[in-house]
Amino acid sequence: MLHRQVRTLSLRAPQYAGAFLFLSLILLLSSCDEKSNAPEWGKSAPANTTGEEAPEPSTNPTSPATPQPSEGGADQELRFLSYNIKNYLTMSRYVDGERKDRRKPAREVDALVEIIVAARPDVLGICEIGTREDLAELQTKLAEGGLTLEHSEHAGGADTTRQLGLLSRYPIVATDSQGADGSLTYNSVDADNRPKEFAMQRGILDATVAAGSQKIRFLGVHLKSKREIPYGHQDLMRRHEAYLLRKHADNILEQDPEVLLCVYGDLNDTRRESPVRSIQGPTQSTRYLEPLHHTDSRGHVWTHYWEYQQVYSRFDFVLASRSLRPLFNQKESYIIDSPGWSKASDHRALVSIFKLKR
Repeated sequence: MLHRQVRTLSLRAPQYAGAFLFLSLILLLSSCDEKSNAPEWGKSAPANTTGEEAPEPSTNPTSPATPQPSEGGADQELRFLSYNIKNYLTMSRYVDGERKDRRKPAREVDALVEIIVAARPDVLGICEIGTREDLAELQTKLAEGGLTLEHSEHAGGADTTRQLGLLSRYPIVATDSQGADGSLTYNSVDADNRPKEFAMQRGILDATVAAGSQKIRFLGVHLKSKREIPYGHQDLMRRHEAYLLRKHADNILEQDPEVLLCVYGDLNDTRRESPVRSIQGPTQSTRYLEPLHHTDSRGHVWTHYWEYQQVYSRFDFVLASRSLRPLFNQKESYIIDSPGWSKASDHRALVSIFKLKR
């Protein structure tokens, strides 16, 4: 029996020797690979014995948290959010089977604040805000959500219920809003086609923001809605209001042809209709205001859903003067289509990204 086992081992010895040599070769190669990937210990940072994460090296010891511009000045971004926030005000509302004067429902306000905070705007231009106190309340809610926009402008016209507002983290260095004193008027005809003088319903918000070394002038507007009214023709009113806005923009461009002018708001008409076309002006003119292109994540361009008529439309626009247009970053700009957009408003917000020099 013993003789048979010795004979078997002697016959298999070459196989065991080959396996041993193969295993030794693998271990040798593994050791070489570990050495080739090992850090250069002689060049590593000193050990951190405090238990805290080591800070990044600072190029400015006196203010390590402040980013430093590169040589020649670095580009920075200005994020502008234009938004019809749907009746952030006190009005007669039909809620839970009862109609009475109410504030914007809390669930709508919460959805609105969530959308705005997530977009991180530097400047927020809004339609359908109520009083100055309503604007201040929204400003506070945004700050509580982590978005501080400490500078503000409020404007309005003949309609004292729905007005305009602008909030900014950059200083507002000049304002020239129009219409609150009833000065924006036009002659048209009433519902019976008789001559009548009308006042612009929501006026024109005009605020200049200083961002870095540059200034952008924002004109906000909310033209007459498509809803019929008993005292006039809604389409004629919208055309006249568009003309008043165009006239105000022309005065600005005549004084400073190189002004960085941004016109935005709810125009209550589509791009090829006369109110929008008159605001744009002739394409070959030096005072042309170009509608900036925005799409949502699906490539769609609509910004408003009119539930009663079951119609999707592009009513909200951002237009830029010839000097501002080259600063527009179309690739990064978009229409917000987050799942909860309809809980906040019947409009979708536009995010416009502008590249500015420090």
